[in-house]
Amino acid sequence: MMIIDAPVKEIQSPKFLSKREFRTIEKFADVFIEGQEEAVSPAEIAINIDRQLHSTESGRKNSIKLILFVIEYLLPLFSLKKPFSRLNPGVRKKLIESKIRKSKKVRFLRDLLRIRTLFLAGYYQDERVHSKINFVPVPKRPQHQPETLKPIAAPALNIVNPEGDEIYAEVCVIGSGAGGAVVAYNAAAAGRDTLLLEAGNHVPAEDITHHESGMSAKLYKEGGLQTTLDFDVSILQGKCLGGTTVINNAICFRLDDPDIFDGQHPDIFNTWQNLGATVDKARLAQAYDRVEKMINVQRIPKEIAGNNSAVLLEGWEALLRAGKGNPEYPYNLFRKNYNQCVGCGYCNFGCPYGRKFSMLETYIPAAVREGAKIITGCQAEKIEKGRDGVINGVRCTLQNGKPLFVRADKVILSCGAIGSSELLLNSGIRKNVGKRFSFNAATPLLAEFPFQLNGYDGVQMASYIDSGEAILESLFNPPMAFAVTMPGWFETHFQRMSNYNRFAALGVVVGTEANAKIPRFSFLRKMLGPVKYRMTGGDLEKMKRGMALGAEAFFAAGAERVFPAFFFDLPIEKGDDIRQMLDNYIHKPDDLILNSSHPQGGNAMSDDRRTGVVDSQFKVHGFDNLYVCDASVFPTTIRINPQLTIMAMADYFSNLGVF
Repeated sequence: MMIIDAPVKEIQSPKFLSKREFRTIEKFADVFIEGQEEAVSPAEIAINIDRQLHSTESGRKNSIKLILFVIEYLLPLFSLKKPFSRLNPGVRKKLIESKIRKSKKVRFLRDLLRIRTLFLAGYYQDERVHSKINFVPVPKRPQHQPETLKPIAAPALNIVNPEGDEIYAEVCVIGSGAGGAVVAYNAAAAGRDTLLLEAGNHVPAEDITHHESGMSAKLYKEGGLQTTLDFDVSILQGKCLGGTTVINNAICFRLDDPDIFDGQHPDIFNTWQNLGATVDKARLAQAYDRVEKMINVQRIPKEIAGNNSAVLLEGWEALLRAGKGNPEYPYNLFRKNYNQCVGCGYCNFGCPYGRKFSMLETYIPAAVREGAKIITGCQAEKIEKGRDGVINGVRCTLQNGKPLFVRADKVILSCGAIGSSELLLNSGIRKNVGKRFSFNAATPLLAEFPFQLNGYDGVQMASYIDSGEAILESLFNPPMAFAVTMPGWFETHFQRMSNYNRFAALGVVVGTEANAKIPRFSFLRKMLGPVKYRMTGGDLEKMKRGMALGAEAFFAAGAERVFPAFFFDLPIEKGDDIRQMLDNYIHKPDDLILNSSHPQGGNAMSDDRRTGVVDSQFKVHGFDNLYVCDASVFPTTIRINPQLTIMAMADYFSNLGVF
């Protein structure tokens, strides 16, 4: 490994890893990160990884320790070799290469080798790497002056610190994201004594930086380590005041959008009605209007969209001109809830400039102005049931370990598709809970161009093409997140990352069947993952068709080659039979890198108690004063980015006479 122009950090003792685990990581990094002019030493990569794990709250950290044990002792044992860290570099690399080849047939090895993500994050999170891959930090980009990056002042918040072990509120809302913040505002505006609970912390704009791993630990649930039970799908959710709206891309679609739901696709309202969920379309449309006004939804301007968005739309328009694209597929720039966006490209890591109209800038301060109180760092543990279907309140644990009982007349769960189901299960409310779970599952598609694009300079997600069964969404990540999705190993991956500024990327998004579920046993959820899911063959076919469409658009825009986010390596060259290659190499969901920021379901709405958890009034069956209002009540995936619909459903719920 050759280090050039790299100031060596003082290597400190590990804080999370044992010395043996640290050594395993260091020796793995020594052969895995391989190329000319490496900017960070193996020991420094190990320190970066150790610090990231130390600052992350997740039960899955222990599974990483187990994987490191297997790498150190069991993988070499099968080949009658010494422990991994004691092998010479050449033997270490050959051992890894042999396991990569065998992992095509052995699922265990494939899951084991997903640890590559950890090493890529440990290297590419380091700012010393950025100049080596031609990435320009935001303050050094020519269009930005200090005044353009000055943060917009945040509204004042009323965050309380409970003195005793019990507190009362007429309305207790659990969760401060797209659902909970809207409900809390409406309850407070109706004159109700309202308390908003949030398990995460309040992270103001001045505490947000462009350090990807640091912000992941601070803003994401489980520091971004949350996955399905089999580790195949990464599930990204916010854990902070404002929830996922603080770290999402602010994309706003409506279920009544004529461009998206144009009669060519099944009507979601009818589908839900057939499942027993009745939603008044006219009243929901009014709720959309109120929410859009509150969060200032607008079509984003081309000036901040960037070249990554431009090549996707240019490629699609080239296909249309050549008669190779379907003219019925809608495409456009996104509508978003931005506030003077500077186009820095770091939306998924919070906005240090305060330029989003997330819940943290809109509904939460509005709720405070109406008298609502907020408690952060407050984990709801169990709903306290009384007699005859009445809920007495919620038992919580504060960040300092102190218990808190919130006595309330009405309790509304808005903890998200996973959190609300988990809280009900932990409270012994189990009928139908955790079932009919679905995703907007996504896989990245990367394209290398023969010219410089600087795709990082602009809004992270700016444009889309909707085929009806898959939505192609332009997506360009900062260095660490981009490296994790780039396929390839060793020097191949390193060389591709050196051309970072010549890449474009998109996400292929498919609304999945509602075949996932949340396990009843909490120890399984904590140790392995909160959702049991296996993508169906039909959804995988939709994903591959979407990938082929995206590749065609990139090639039409001038790309030289396209890289699916494939576990192994599948570069597609211009002129290749794209669909044939995808069919030949992608047979199972775990052949792809899959993620979702849009889990839905688990507490399906239906007036039929045999299938639903809540009725069409959002009330939990069998209880008089317990409600759920978030994406967990969706009986099916809505296919589109759901934040605006979650907010509109929360506004709709708030106007059903609950308060």
